[in-house]
Amino acid sequence: MSVEKFSAIFDGLQEAYGTYKVEKKQSNGKNTGKAAIVREPRTKKLWEGHLSGKGSSVGIIPINAENKCKWGCVDVDQYPLDHKLLIEKIRRLKLPLIVCRSKSGGAHCFLFASEWVEARDMQKSLQSISAALGYGDSEIFPKQVKLHLDRGDVGNFLNLPYYNAEEGLRYAFLDDGTSATLKEFIELYEAHKQTPEQITKIQVESSADISDFEGGPPCLKILAKMKISEGGRNNGLFNVGVFLRKAYPDSWENEILKYNMEYFEPPLPLNEVNIVAKQVQRKDYAYKCNDAPINAHCNKDLCRTMKFGIGAAVAGVPIANLRKYNSSPPVWFLDVNGEPLELDTEALMSQPAFQKACMEQLNMMPRSVAKQQWEARIGALLSEMKENESAIVEVAQDASISGQFYDYLEEFCSYLQNAQDKEEILLRKPWTDDETQLTYFRLKDFEAFLRKNKFFEYKSHKVAQRLRDINGESTVLKIKGRAVRVWHIPSYESGDMDIDPPKFGNEAPF
Repeated sequence: MSVEKFSAIFDGLQEAYGTYKVEKKQSNGKNTGKAAIVREPRTKKLWEGHLSGKGSSVGIIPINAENKCKWGCVDVDQYPLDHKLLIEKIRRLKLPLIVCRSKSGGAHCFLFASEWVEARDMQKSLQSISAALGYGDSEIFPKQVKLHLDRGDVGNFLNLPYYNAEEGLRYAFLDDGTSATLKEFIELYEAHKQTPEQITKIQVESSADISDFEGGPPCLKILAKMKISEGGRNNGLFNVGVFLRKAYPDSWENEILKYNMEYFEPPLPLNEVNIVAKQVQRKDYAYKCNDAPINAHCNKDLCRTMKFGIGAAVAGVPIANLRKYNSSPPVWFLDVNGEPLELDTEALMSQPAFQKACMEQLNMMPRSVAKQQWEARIGALLSEMKENESAIVEVAQDASISGQFYDYLEEFCSYLQNAQDKEEILLRKPWTDDETQLTYFRLKDFEAFLRKNKFFEYKSHKVAQRLRDINGESTVLKIKGRAVRVWHIPSYESGDMDIDPPKFGNEAPF
């Protein structure tokens, strides 16, 4: 019964799942390995293999085809991590989270729903929670609020707990910091699961508003309530100064002295306050979101809605979570305002191409930014992608453009009404010579068949190249006294080509 219950708790996308194989352990204690996406439904045998440790470790994509989820997670990627202290903080904040030890020794903080909830609502609540816990720079699952399954985008998976449930280390923690059995985990789930309405109304006590920071970044409100202490005071005051310059452009220099006395423990000496104020006074001032202590409580999506927050991201919109489908050529997906945008490599390198893609797919026109700023952001996204074990996906041949092409070729040559003799080639039919085991057809007839099936990815020269890849040749046949330019390929037998498969890279997963 545990298998059925466990699989129901971690329900998600039905069309695909992830697997992960640990290969080595780093000096900091983090395990690393190889991840892969499997594009097929999950089976009971798969779940049993996960829980028994005799099969592959399973990763689930939390967002389903309807863009809803039954669970979400804050992935705390910190080593070493005191899980008991984390649980104590969660309970002190009265948060309905269940903490599990991740495969790498970090923590997966799960929020479970009793029924399907909008992915956007789950993501928003978890962003607020992670900022309040001090892990604002942690990954949030679901990473997407919308999938484009028809374009091959299946989102990101998270490795599940209880691999090798009886002996493994991916267990949940009880409130006293001890490990929970699978049965106890299910009991924790029943005790902490939330209705969709409860999830949308989650309030984090430590993020309560402070009037002195009205309209400002959520991170500053959290830090102000806790008091900013030694070790983070200079960066903290710099960010306070940026807020004050936005909120009080005429009096911010006087306000920074007051805020230093009120929210810093102990306050910075006057000479250091003056140094920070001079830094803030520069024309290119901006919040240092990636530096401590700000990064630990960062909630960028919420911050962008604040009057004196970070404002629009690069290109005028929030862009994040770059994924690559390792095809030839590669296909990229980038979340823009939380929605997946399909791109080719040129669109990542060129702002005009990126803007065109946004207009065609998302009905929006991001503003242009400096080339240097754009390249810096794309570079950062690529670095983040390489660190994300599920962001680079190997594409199966049958899901690629080339796979679709050869499927249509087989259908055209084998399953349509074939010509009885070569003269019927002029009737737009393929003809197979039984002696040579070659199938002949006019290129224009095959291209018309492709267009009829709404396959427009290949121009004529690309079609010809793909035919050559399977030993196809262009030749001339004498038909009814005239020379007719045709192509021939090895004939199909029983649905299979009597040739070696072509050697080329996978293509776009559409």
